Formats: sequence, C-alpha cells, structure tokens
Amino acid sequence: MRNTKKQILLGILFSWVLSQQAYRSVESIQSEWNEYTSYQKEEIVSFCDFLFKEGYYERCLLTAFQLLYRFPDDPISPTINYYIARCYEEMQIYNLAHRYYRQVIQLEPEVSLTHKAASYRDIYVSLLAGEVNELLEATENTDDPYMITFRGYAHMKKLKWEEARTSFITAQALFNHSHYNKLMTPLYQTIENVGSVPRHNRYLVFLSGSILPGGGQFMLREWDKGQGVLTTVGLMVLIGSWGKVESLVGGNRFMDSEATSIPLYNNYEKNNSHTDLTKGDLIPANMNIRSSSLKYSIPPLLIGAGIFMGSTWKSFIDTQDKNERLVQFYIQERIDKISPSRFLDFPEPTLIVTED
Repeated sequence: MRNTKKQILLGILFSWVLSQQAYRSVESIQSEWNEYTSYQKEEIVSFCDFLFKEGYYERCLLTAFQLLYRFPDDPISPTINYYIARCYEEMQIYNLAHRYYRQVIQLEPEVSLTHKAASYRDIYVSLLAGEVNELLEATENTDDPYMITFRGYAHMKKLKWEEARTSFITAQALFNHSHYNKLMTPLYQTIENVGSVPRHNRYLVFLSGSILPGGGQFMLREWDKGQGVLTTVGLMVLIGSWGKVESLVGGNRFMDSEATSIPLYNNYEKNNSHTDLTKGDLIPANMNIRSSSLKYSIPPLLIGAGIFMGSTWKSFIDTQDKNERLVQFYIQERIDKISPSRFLDFPEPTLIVTED
C-alpha cells in the first residue's frame, strides 16, 4: 500500500516537472520571435548589399522592395529607399531615381547623412538626364560646394563659360582643400581651350554654295544633304533641256515637200466662194519651223535655281548652329573624361554598418 502511494506521488511530481518545462511565457515567445525576424532581416540586408556591390541592380531592387514590405517601419527604411534610387540611377531610369531620392529628402531631417547624400545624388541625376534648367533652378543661391560644382557643369553644357568658371572658383574656395584644387584644374583648362575648337567660316561656306550646288553643305560635312542638292539641281536642269523640241526632233518638221504644206492664218477674208488673204499676206515660198516650248523648260529651271539659291542661303544660316554643335561635342567629350562623378566623394549611407 505504501509502495502504491509512493508511486502515485512520484507520478504526480514527474508530471508537474514536465508541465513546468513545457510552459513558456508570452514574453519569452516574443523575444525568440524578435531574434528570429532580426536574423531574417540581417540575412536579406546582407544579400541586398551583396547584389548592389556586384552590379545586379534588378535583383537588388526586388530584394530591397521585399525588405520594405516586411519591415516597413524599420529605421533602415530610408537607407533602403536610398539604395533603390541608386539602383535606378545605375540602370539610367532617371525619373524613378528622382522619385526615391526625393522620398528620402522629404522624410529625413536635413542634418542627416542620408538626406544630404540623397540631395547631392538627386542633383547629379539631373545632370546625367540633361535636365540643365531644372538643375540651375534647384541650385540657385546655394552655398554648398558640391551643388555649386554641379551647377558649373550645367553652365558648361549651356556653353556659358564665364558662369561656369565663376561656379568652379566659388566651389573651390568653399572646399578649400588641395584635393579639390587638383580636380578643378582640368575644368579650367577645358574652358580655356574652347577658343581652339575648329569652326567653319560662314562666308567661305556661302561662297562654296554659290559656286557648286550643295557646296555649302559639303563644306559643313553634311554629305547627304549636299548630294541631295546637287542631284536635284542637276535633274531640274536636265528636265529643262528636254523642253526644247528642236533638240529632240530637229528643225525641219516636214515629212513631205514644203509645197504640199499650207500654213494656217487667222486673217482670212471670205466672200461667197472666194477666199483671199488680207493685209497683203502671201504664202511663203520656203518654210522652216523651229519649236521650243517655254512652258515646259522654264518651270524646272526655276525650281532648280530656287533650290540652288535656297541651299546656299541655308548653309550660310546653318553655319552658326554647326559651330555650336562642334563646341557642344567638344564639351561633352571633355565632360565624359572629367566626369562630375569625381566629386561624388561625400559620405553615403550603408546597408551594413561595420563597427570599428
């Protein structure tokens, strides 16, 4: 009987111990879940950072949007939005890059690193997208050296050399560092060398166009246009020459003897059955007919002359635009070599924070 009671007591005690081990509080469960989700977030963030650094921007975007969906209120959200904009920038989808940079700018305080980096990048994207007027408007009255530098590049694109030089000088003074002095030097040299860019003489172009149809276009190296003018004018002259019947059928148009041919007159006088010529007109002994139809030869000649003179004047007018394009080509070539990306050395937010 005693053994039976002991076994019952031992069983109750053992069940109580098991029940105590199986029970967990809500706080402990929540703590474990937070650790689990935190681990998940760190894994996704690491993967997103890896994809961006390796240049897999489309996959990085998918991962970044997944992070925003799973952790919408996480403190890392502004940085994720920043990297979404960076991906769109690298993919040259500039309108979406603007959208996400400006989201960061609106949500983050001005003193934050993310806000400043997004502001610089947003202006830089405007420069890449050719939004020069928007850039100049956004950076007006700024005292930030990075913004002023981008403003100088915008003035260069608009071929405003003095404004560009002033912007670079101001930015250099604000940077006040030898590193930026070296970065600015090629920009000053580019502005100085603009005067040495080969240009076309508009009067020489006009003279060439006056001598040869399409000559002005040939001088401007617009080969297709020059060939078109030369071919069209030549064709009009050829068509005009075809209007002269004599050149095709000759001067004598009689198939039989002239005696069998009777010329037609409008000044006949008819009395009863007798018909006489009036005003002393006589039937000519010899007839030789030459025919040239001006209504067929003059129009194509006039058209050809119009094209000739018009192309000459057009080449004279286009010379200035052509010279501007030559300068723009030179500037763009120089900007590609001394890209504004060299000034993107400001601090940027990172997805993975390394502790020193």
